[in-house]
Amino acid sequence: MYHQAGDKYVRALIDCADVTPVLLPSVTPSIDIAEITAFADGILFPGGYSNIERHRYGLPDAPASEHQDPARDAVTLSLLPAAIASGLPLMCICRGLQELNVALGGTLYPRLQDIKGRMDHREDTSDPIDIQYGFAHSVSVNKGGILANILGSDADFMVNSVHGQGINRLANGLTIEATAADETIEAVSVENAKAFAIGLQWHPEWKAQENPQSLKLFEAFGEAVRVHKSNRVTQEGQPKKRVG
Repeated sequence: MYHQAGDKYVRALIDCADVTPVLLPSVTPSIDIAEITAFADGILFPGGYSNIERHRYGLPDAPASEHQDPARDAVTLSLLPAAIASGLPLMCICRGLQELNVALGGTLYPRLQDIKGRMDHREDTSDPIDIQYGFAHSVSVNKGGILANILGSDADFMVNSVHGQGINRLANGLTIEATAADETIEAVSVENAKAFAIGLQWHPEWKAQENPQSLKLFEAFGEAVRVHKSNRVTQEGQPKKRVG
């Protein structure tokens, strides 16, 4: 067993958000959620090769061939509501977006490509990695939304697409911030969040420094982390290193 995260997430946090990443393990029984929310100044929920267990959102179990990670589900689906309640800045990417939706009571399409009218959002795994994570389709940003405010624009822009699942029923407490042309939900925000709290279906961490939208997203997350750190230091009366 390995506890790991892709280097692209770590580099984006260091180079673009200017925070210090600390990787959290996925173990069962779950690690102490209260301890995490007490020491962290922000949490990024990354993508991954596994899918959320289908029974977590009311569907029959997936075929045995489907890659799942029950330990990660146990941690993230408990951690997300606690992190929101504690006012931690959150950035949820791909699987992380799906976890956010399920954790708050929403559902997923387990095979988005089988839904009439939806395009196939999966990558071609036979392509070189730069092609797999290259631009695949545009997203339409909701005017006046939180995402538009972060980006400084509500203009459509191109994103990559490396996922086979997507949001079906949006959870209560989430607001749609961007969609693809086939109506797939591409970005959400947490309503009435105390801090930066967004989910993105694409992968902004991929070559984040080279993409203006990605850079703005990570910079905004990093600033939220620093604000949380500053507030926590003031309350505790002693300095602590920021953790993202």
